[in-house]
Order: sequence, then structure tokens, then C-alpha cells
Amino acid sequence: MKQLIVMTAVLPILFMLMMQISLDQKNSQVISVIQSVVYTAKEEAKQEGIFSSHIKEKIVDEISQKTGITRDKIKVEADNHIKYRYEEGKNRLINYKVVVEIDNVMVAPEIYGISKENNKYFYTIDSYTSSEKL
Repeated sequence: MKQLIVMTAVLPILFMLMMQISLDQKNSQVISVIQSVVYTAKEEAKQEGIFSSHIKEKIVDEISQKTGITRDKIKVEADNHIKYRYEEGKNRLINYKVVVEIDNVMVAPEIYGISKENNKYFYTIDSYTSSEKL
């Protein structure tokens, strides 16, 4: 009887742990996709000297298609004017920022006292690259 009582207490915790590990792996894959898409877009922007509206849309489209995250949860910000390779100092650096809202961080958030609105985080890539446009 004692083992049954212990098992009924421990079993749900073990199931939640197993489900949390799976969710963490899924979120890790989503982050890998985001990083890959942004890296590819950054390389394209280096050649053009700017994150054009086409590149920004491509980032949003690819992240949305590959991860299932809705377009309204993806924000792309970047410098709005062309940078050239031979400009001096920071004038040749293209600044960009991609923010993606990722939901479902915790399995069964209500058990931990986390509301559904707070069960998310914002994955941000805030960086720069040097222009290669001549």
C-alpha cells in the first residue's frame, strides 16, 4: 500500500519531466532553425549592403514556414540605408535585430503557477555585420 501511495505521487512528476525534456528539445530545434535562417539572410544582406524589405520578408516567411510560428510573433529590425565596404569605422556595419516569440516554455505551467500569457519567451538575435557592397 505504501508503494502505491508513493507511486501515485511520483509518477505524474516523472511524466512531466519526460514531457519537459521533449519540449526543450523541440524549442532547441526551433532556435536552431531561427539561427540558420538569420545567418543566411545576414550573408545576403552583406552582399547587398542592407537588409532590404525583401530580405526581411524572407526571414519572416522562412521562420514561419519552418517552425509554425505565426508571422505576427516575428519582428525584424535593421538599418534602413545602404552601407558600403570602404566606409570608415562603424559606417560600414549593418545592424540588425530579429525577435521571435516562442510559446510553451514549460509543460503544464499551471502546476508551477505560471499563466499561459507568461509561458513564453522572446528569442532575440541582436547583432551586426560588415558590408561587402562596393
